[in-house]
Amino acid sequence: MLQATTPAVSDSALVRALNPGAGTELTSPLVLIIDDDATARLALAAMLGGDGHRIAFATSASEVCNRLSAIDPDIIICDLMMDEMRGDEFFRWLKSEEKWQRVPVIAVTRLDSSIVRADLLDSGADIVLSKNIAPRELRAYVAAALRTRRMYAQVVAS
Repeated sequence: MLQATTPAVSDSALVRALNPGAGTELTSPLVLIIDDDATARLALAAMLGGDGHRIAFATSASEVCNRLSAIDPDIIICDLMMDEMRGDEFFRWLKSEEKWQRVPVIAVTRLDSSIVRADLLDSGADIVLSKNIAPRELRAYVAAALRTRRMYAQVVAS
């Protein structure tokens, strides 16, 4: 019996299909989404659709540590719970590196606790959001983080 197979489609191909024309300009901000769950990555990318951001994906924080310079994101959205390296461990590593200290980090988590949120902020996250965030709210937080990024860039350039 023949089995139909579905061709593999990359996350970025799906984002392009969901948001035609988004992120085609190299000058648009690059949002790096780190999550080991493909559905979560695509949901976050779809929520940002229409804002013109370029979007890059990673499935683990440890993967990003090895290639962050090649990605050079303007903002990072990262899950807390992942294999190999949790989000909070990644934030500590990221903020210990001078080059990445001014890159805004948005932590996303299913854990809804003031202790978890405080720990994530202490570890280097700039914003902590629940995974069930509304698309408009996520876009507003990303826009605010990008404004902060631009202000840092202006101060450094002065």
